[in-house]
Amino acid sequence: MAIAARWIRLHPPGMPALQAACAGFARAQAPEAAPAALWSGSADQRHALAVVAPLKFLPGRSTRWRAWLLAPLVATYRQCGLSATAVGACGVVVADFAAWGENFMDALRRRVEAQHGWQFDHCWPSERERAVMAAALVAESEHAG
Repeated sequence: MAIAARWIRLHPPGMPALQAACAGFARAQAPEAAPAALWSGSADQRHALAVVAPLKFLPGRSTRWRAWLLAPLVATYRQCGLSATAVGACGVVVADFAAWGENFMDALRRRVEAQHGWQFDHCWPSERERAVMAAALVAESEHAG
């Protein structure tokens, strides 16, 4: 049975703002909340993905969390044709995060669903979540200024 999850697009300006928004979003979640993937795109065509999930959905050791999230990303790159090549005595892997595009994000969403057993619903943060995220963004801008 698939686990209900949320797929949320955010529009914060820059990585520090995205990190602040995700931290605020996480503070607004209860232990029984659905996992959420928050992603954003920017004017320079770069994209970022963050997963906010109650601890019951993550591997037991926090040192494994990055690999757990990156596994669907690696699978998506393979699916979209990114491969390693041998050049002389070296191996070469190139990943252009600026070229993700909408099709890549759709493929990534499907890979996360498949690998973690989630079923995403496209949604927006609730009013409460937006308020906590807005406060985190204000705090980030004051800290940066």
